[in-house]
Amino acid sequence: MFGKIFSKELKHQFTSFTIIILIVSTFLFYYTQFIGDLKRDWVKPIPSRTDTKVLLGKKESVLTLNDEVLMKSVYENMKVDYEKGDTLKIKGINRVYEKINDEQKAVLKEAIEEFEDSSFDMSYNEFKNIREKVDRTLGGNTAYSEDYYRLCFASKEPYEVEKKEYESILKEDKVTNAYARLFADYIGIGIGFFMVFITAFTFVNDKRYGTDELIYTTEISSFKYVGGKYLADVLTAFIIVLLVAGHATWLFHGFSKATGDSISYTAFFKYSILWILPTIMFVTSLSYVLQIIFDNGIVPIIIQFIYWMYSIDIHNNQISKYIIRFNNIVPYSEFRPLEHGIFINRIFYTILSTILLFVAVKLWNRKRCVLDDKF
Repeated sequence: MFGKIFSKELKHQFTSFTIIILIVSTFLFYYTQFIGDLKRDWVKPIPSRTDTKVLLGKKESVLTLNDEVLMKSVYENMKVDYEKGDTLKIKGINRVYEKINDEQKAVLKEAIEEFEDSSFDMSYNEFKNIREKVDRTLGGNTAYSEDYYRLCFASKEPYEVEKKEYESILKEDKVTNAYARLFADYIGIGIGFFMVFITAFTFVNDKRYGTDELIYTTEISSFKYVGGKYLADVLTAFIIVLLVAGHATWLFHGFSKATGDSISYTAFFKYSILWILPTIMFVTSLSYVLQIIFDNGIVPIIIQFIYWMYSIDIHNNQISKYIIRFNNIVPYSEFRPLEHGIFINRIFYTILSTILLFVAVKLWNRKRCVLDDKF
């Protein structure tokens, strides 16, 4: 009977409208936040091809760039590309140099001469037109595209500083462990709230479909009934997380092939289990208890939203917050001081989730007994 309840609930979740909410929200957090960070900051730093330094500066707490210096850096880079016969191409989260042909070199030479003829006294639109023409000729997704040129020619730190930090991450974390912590941060935020749309109506739906009386009076253990639904709901969300973790691993596999740097293939799955799974369990258990108490699916959503807003505060991971926040890419040695506190937090919410599950079983059984007395 446990197996039938589990499989029926799993089938229901994957054919319901609410699963779309969870899938879309999870992939949005993954693509806009996690992948967005990778494309903005890259994974492995590369040395500048010119001596022109363009560093992000702060002006009234806003990051700014010196456009004139940036323009000269683009010009100098075009000269080096022309002389070396290759250019930087952006492929996903990777940056690689590819050979260019004679026709492409001719367009580069023309662009270089335009810069020199104007003595860099040109409008932004003129500068943009030169860049975009070169980008199109070189096949797109180059350092000269509108999407990437600022990212390629500006940096927050000098190359040697970025290189040293990356080498520490490579040595201590095999790259992916550091990025898996960021992954767990972003996915944990998304799943930490939108999971409730899957779980808040689990028992309310029994009443909606008119099966509650039949279920309450059927010879089935309360633990098997609630536990079967619980396992299915938790697994529904965790399957989605594992799919996203698999995609992240595939991206870094391509990165490893392109760079030759070794990665940990278990990192994204490890942090999904250690950091995200307890969050899924807690949201499910809490929403079960709340919906059984209030006999309503909206109340768990409202309460969960308030608690979620409190828990996503990035400043610390105290025991009162059910979402783990760690929004930095740093070597393990810098993460280690926080590891024990995070471990205690995850153990606490795993135990609390189990306790709440048993509370939900007791509450459901009490409702069942009240109904049984009427028959």
